[in-house]
Amino acid sequence: MSLYGHTYRRVFLPLYEKLRNRHTCDLTRRAETNQWKSTEDLLAIQLRELQNILHHAYEQSPWHRERLECAGLRPGNLRTLEDFQKLPTMGKDDIREHRDQMIAQNYHDRLQRHNTGGSTGVPLQFYMVQESYEWRNAMTVRGYRWAGCADGDRQFYLGGAPIGRPRWQQRLKTKLHNSVRRYRTFNSFGLNPQTMNECIERINRFRPKTIIGYTNALCLLAQHILENKKKVFRSGALITAAEGVNDVQRHLIEQGFQAPVFASYGSREFKLIAMECDRHRGLHLSTENLLIEIVVNDRPAAPGEIGEILVTDLHNYGMPFIRYKIGDLGVLAADRCPCGRGLPLLERVEGRVLDAIRTPEGKIVPGEFFPHLMKEFDTVRQFQVIQEQLQSLRIKLVLREGDASAQLQRMEQEIKRVLGDSITMNLERVPEIPLTKSGKFRVTISQL
Repeated sequence: MSLYGHTYRRVFLPLYEKLRNRHTCDLTRRAETNQWKSTEDLLAIQLRELQNILHHAYEQSPWHRERLECAGLRPGNLRTLEDFQKLPTMGKDDIREHRDQMIAQNYHDRLQRHNTGGSTGVPLQFYMVQESYEWRNAMTVRGYRWAGCADGDRQFYLGGAPIGRPRWQQRLKTKLHNSVRRYRTFNSFGLNPQTMNECIERINRFRPKTIIGYTNALCLLAQHILENKKKVFRSGALITAAEGVNDVQRHLIEQGFQAPVFASYGSREFKLIAMECDRHRGLHLSTENLLIEIVVNDRPAAPGEIGEILVTDLHNYGMPFIRYKIGDLGVLAADRCPCGRGLPLLERVEGRVLDAIRTPEGKIVPGEFFPHLMKEFDTVRQFQVIQEQLQSLRIKLVLREGDASAQLQRMEQEIKRVLGDSITMNLERVPEIPLTKSGKFRVTISQL
């Protein structure tokens, strides 16, 4: 354990939290204790939190009150999860059309606005409150610790860069924040042999305890390391994010970096939903913060059966997410994890297939770039990126009504800034984008 990391966790972070009137440290300590409780005790805690958020939603959110009344669920008469499952699901279109009616009336002056990256092809604007922010951070801290990744330790992030050029004040703030927390970041939206060599050099200089990155970006870097016999600092672990990791990808990353891979599953709406521990037998759910359901044709899926993932946020009192269709498919594990934690397991998550895009100059852009980009444009309802030839790109867009020309012009500029001028773009306005034959939605498709 490093002296700086120990001091950061014991002194700097608690002091900062106290000055900002935050409670993440307290929630993290509680979560560390909770994980060793029995599954039955954890589910009892979850049910109490569910009853609280439903009572609040009924009293303060007109849209949710109508939903609950139609399902016959009034405050006090929800006793079991079977009662809860009578409630219809909600989706992204519901939020777009009824967002103002979803917001709790007593939280209007305490909302934080956020945007999703559209990893399912549908960007979204939503709100949350400070309590929810603290809970999701506590869940992330706990989950990352299973990979040996603790606050104050050196962490290297291979992921998305800000869209456009942030103001100098924001750049300075980010630099100071990363220095204190001992973070280093590297932009994965433009990988080629030169930038991958630069990334490896930065890793070797920084000597991180943990590397966190987009799955595809880590695969590309690992492949480059192996093919070119590069020497890279051996970190303690790698955490994959943004999409699932299959056995082939896991083997490639572990072979390239000579360190174990820990899979995470999260989203902009909820941050860490589930995370692997060191037994790698599935992903432990963030049970105290989120209620996760897997359903097939509106019925609960059996363990081992693939179904649609529904998420209920137990602490976003400002804009409740209740039985929210996140857009992914998943499978609940039939067994308990041998690690001894009572947190239930997701066996795996399906979906989020994000193909990389390539340019004539040899640049490789992970598919995560496009969800990262599209969250900036509120005129976009849905999108899909298709590369059929190396020199061209086709982008299907379902747009809201109104003049979108200014946003589309800025969108083209940002894409060219990352991909370069040698690739031509065709922006196609379409009324809808169909699912694949398997019923999934592909955000980026490469046919090269």
